[in-house]
Amino acid sequence: MTMKFRLPCFLIPFALTVAAAQVFGAAQPPPCEDKSIVASAVRTAEDVQTLVQCAYEHVQEVGFAEARRAFNEDARWKTDSIYIFVSGAVPMSDRAQLFVFPPNRPMEGSSLGLVIDAFGNDYYKEQHRIVSNFGEGWVYYSFTNTATGRDEPKVSYIKGIDWDGNPAAIGAGVHRRDIPGTCAAEDVHAMGLEAEPSNHRLQEFVRCAAMEIESKGYFASQALSTDSRWTNNSIYVFGLDMYGNTLFSGDPYSRWFGVFSRASELNARLDGPFAGRDVIGVGDAFGETFLYYSTLNPATGKSERKATFVKRVVTYGLPILVGAGYYLDKGP
Repeated sequence: MTMKFRLPCFLIPFALTVAAAQVFGAAQPPPCEDKSIVASAVRTAEDVQTLVQCAYEHVQEVGFAEARRAFNEDARWKTDSIYIFVSGAVPMSDRAQLFVFPPNRPMEGSSLGLVIDAFGNDYYKEQHRIVSNFGEGWVYYSFTNTATGRDEPKVSYIKGIDWDGNPAAIGAGVHRRDIPGTCAAEDVHAMGLEAEPSNHRLQEFVRCAAMEIESKGYFASQALSTDSRWTNNSIYVFGLDMYGNTLFSGDPYSRWFGVFSRASELNARLDGPFAGRDVIGVGDAFGETFLYYSTLNPATGKSERKATFVKRVVTYGLPILVGAGYYLDKGP
């Protein structure tokens, strides 16, 4: 007798998703063996976690001595501000020994002593608590950014490891430049985005501009429209209401002829860059979105392809979209 099994309706989408993942291959991080996981590619906290997992596996594969050498010397594991560290996870935090510490290799084999950060937190005490109770996890603290020399907020992922017979934690961290404790003008600015355009730099730029609006309200719009930090040649910040109307813009065409003399570049006209698609509604719903279209480049006076990132913020109880973009067409 053949028995028939029927999935409950609410499980059908899940089953189809699983089946599709099996057929087409679910999006997974590349395996550590192919060596595509490298420090220079780390941008987000998720990247950090992947790097730490691969470093952990590397120790198991090559042993302590070779891993220590590789973490200190090989470009796969270190850049100016991204590096693998290994330190003791012991109850007496001032006795936590450094096993791998690329920023100051002569310190390896000794202890930094009691490390209290700018927030008043005992780093090694927190490291021991997480590793001994949970095995792995995130630590949020303040530490010297080796790329800038400044004490800045840092988020690190740590994982418990037996380091040559010693209870320890292996980890790595990232200093984000687009959180309230950072966003320094010398690090995030229009000139830097224009010189080295990338989606990562664009997100930093827009998120920092959005924080200006969140902290200062509409008073920030004047600086965002005119200050050289926020506008430089083809790079500028703009703000739109939920109807697509321009509230402020660093676009020189808007400044010359008046903000409302030029339609928003994100308009939903049927003959506009999105052919009637409501990208304002999309930005409102998703909170952060990338958009791709063609518009007038103020640096060349020509219509060119543009990649834009917008972020939804609320000021005085009203939602607005703050955005900026860079042009993809490079002249000779």
